[in-house]
Amino acid sequence: MSSTVASPMSTIASASGGRKSTSFTPELQSMMFSLGDARRPLHETAILVEDIVHTQLINLQAAEVSQLRGARVISAEDLLFLMRKDKKKLRRLLKYMFFRDYKSKIVKGIEEDDLLEDKFNSNNTNKRQKLAQDFLNSIDQTGELLAMFEDDEIDDVKQERMERAERQTRMMDSVQYAEFCESRQLSFSKKASKFRDWLDCSSMEIKPNAVAMEILAYLAYETVAQLVDLALLVKQDMAPKAGDPFTHAISATFIQYHNSTESTAACGIEAQSDAIQPSHIREAIRRYGHKIGPLSPFTSAYRRNGMTFLAC
Repeated sequence: MSSTVASPMSTIASASGGRKSTSFTPELQSMMFSLGDARRPLHETAILVEDIVHTQLINLQAAEVSQLRGARVISAEDLLFLMRKDKKKLRRLLKYMFFRDYKSKIVKGIEEDDLLEDKFNSNNTNKRQKLAQDFLNSIDQTGELLAMFEDDEIDDVKQERMERAERQTRMMDSVQYAEFCESRQLSFSKKASKFRDWLDCSSMEIKPNAVAMEILAYLAYETVAQLVDLALLVKQDMAPKAGDPFTHAISATFIQYHNSTESTAACGIEAQSDAIQPSHIREAIRRYGHKIGPLSPFTSAYRRNGMTFLAC
């Protein structure tokens, strides 16, 4: 690689170097377990995942979009605008916003029958949906964006995650299953104050409003989920296959990362673990950015400064 071109991982390392001491590493280990990693995810893998998630969030152009609109805060509209080109991920976000409204209604004690009846009403209890619908209506010239509000298409990615979770729990005892269920309930949004500190919102010139923070927390979790999705594909792809003459071959990038960050002995220890390794994460990022091998169907509609974004 030319010395004038920064690799995705070096970009991540430099961008996250000045981050505050607030850490989500323990929570991330639990999240990774619930998303398909081993019961005890590696600490060093969780640290790397945290760096990637943090770097991707702070490099979003939401503040720039907000300034172009002449707004004083980062709002949901700015994040929806950034996601507009990836219909599948935007549809997933819209469903999340719907269920946030749904949850608000339950908390307020509204009857379930009224919830479905009022799905697209413009009252205050549907504020997130109405906000998204009004904004997408203002930028939608073809009708494709608004059509997503009526679209009941199965989300293949979410379906795969649910099937993986079902397979993961088949052999669990009651203690392991209780731990798994507790891990599945973790999210960045449930630790809103810590999440704001983690992003260092107090130092931002243009700060996210409450709904934007909800979406950023959602994007953070989705980035973790997609990293686990992709790393598991890489892990499967790198697993030795019977009868494959290239079963011991390792990519040059894989060797480079190990030589630069880990000793040969550490590599031996890593290979014995069923957990996702840092090398799997790095290789997943590399392949995702270049659309290589089993990750080629995954695309990102949003790039900035050579960085391919996972959640939008």
